[in-house]
Amino acid sequence: MTRLKMYMSKSATGLLFGCGILVAVACGGSSKAVVKGKVNKESGIPGGKLGTNSKPKVPTRKISKNTTKLFKKAVAAWKAAEKNGWTDAECRSVAEKFVDVAEDNNKLVEAHFNAGLAYHKCNMLGDARKQYNRTLSVMRNHAGAISGLAEIAYQKGNVAEAKRGWERAKKLDGKLVGARNNLAFLMLQELRKTHSRDRWRALAKDIKFNLSSSLAVDNDNVRTYVLYGLFYLEGAERNRSRLDLAKLLLDEGQKRDPNYAPLHNARGLYHMKRKSLGLALKSFMKAVELDPKFDEARLNVGNMSLGFRKYKTAAGEFSEVLKRQPKNYEAIVGLGVAQRGMGQIAAAEKMYDRAIKLDPSRGEAYFNMGVLYKDFLASKETQVDKVMSLYNKSLRYFRQFLNKKGVTKAAKADTDESIEKIEKTLKSLRQVKKALEQAKKNNK
Repeated sequence: MTRLKMYMSKSATGLLFGCGILVAVACGGSSKAVVKGKVNKESGIPGGKLGTNSKPKVPTRKISKNTTKLFKKAVAAWKAAEKNGWTDAECRSVAEKFVDVAEDNNKLVEAHFNAGLAYHKCNMLGDARKQYNRTLSVMRNHAGAISGLAEIAYQKGNVAEAKRGWERAKKLDGKLVGARNNLAFLMLQELRKTHSRDRWRALAKDIKFNLSSSLAVDNDNVRTYVLYGLFYLEGAERNRSRLDLAKLLLDEGQKRDPNYAPLHNARGLYHMKRKSLGLALKSFMKAVELDPKFDEARLNVGNMSLGFRKYKTAAGEFSEVLKRQPKNYEAIVGLGVAQRGMGQIAAAEKMYDRAIKLDPSRGEAYFNMGVLYKDFLASKETQVDKVMSLYNKSLRYFRQFLNKKGVTKAAKADTDESIEKIEKTLKSLRQVKKALEQAKKNNK
């Protein structure tokens, strides 16, 4: 059977846990186009503190009738986009309306921030960063803007910078749900990698504290329920009761928002733990249907499709991911496995080679390259010298794989078995080659 085993992760399935870092939570877990605080009844523009635990205050400013009119118009546009769906055009249009407000009154920190948030909705990161920085130029301790910049740092791969930003934002506003959720997300990633039981327990305690604090502020935050559910999926192999808790939390999340794509991705992972593969695939596909740009869910559909030998479907999912993330290692290797399954051997080899060049520290591409040479090239060759050459290449890749960090016991056992079989085959081939050479001499 053609296989893709994500041996380098702790998850035996190799599936991705995409709850992700969400833009909508940057202003405290809400997608409202205003900052928390007391609202001026005439203008509808908030003032006062940004949250109960926030130290900084919104600066005092005079608000003209024109500013009030522009602000209300921008808020109405935001609400319409929330209802109808955010497109690139909508994000830019809503953001520009808030920029107009800020140009009319540069001290209106809410306008700068909401413009950044609107740009961020559609991953217009440069524009979003610009508006968040303008927010901080007016009010240097604006927790939402700091959290938004941290998110952009995360999206750019600067995890340490993102963590520092969210920690700072949380200190400024203890009720900032987005920052707490994002920190819990980072801790969950670390928890999956740790081998230390003491560290696992410490992370688990912090995750539960952050998520419980988030729910205390916003009991309807679907993302918090999903993260909590994902947390309880961890360790379920040792304690099956955690699966019941995970399901309970995911059910609560679904009551809040049944169309939240990461919820269905998490349900897929839950079904995987329950060994219900068909239901898992259905859930992953639902997540993609709800959010076609949800790459983690697409990768999970692709990996599941490989298991069901639906290679064409898998290839389509991995290709979609690579349109947006051309350097996504999992998608590159997955596409190679799908191509291999469809008999496109040369294309598969190019994919594995591309993955090796992208990240030589990871082992999946080496393992699958070994499989390619052993089961798909050497087995079809008839000339002894070529067969031996292909088997030797397979050996090299398998041995390189074993030298990579994070190789599991199962991976090592599989690979050791393959190496043993290849070495026995090579020994027999050397004997055959020797016999053929002797026969050739005798015929002279």
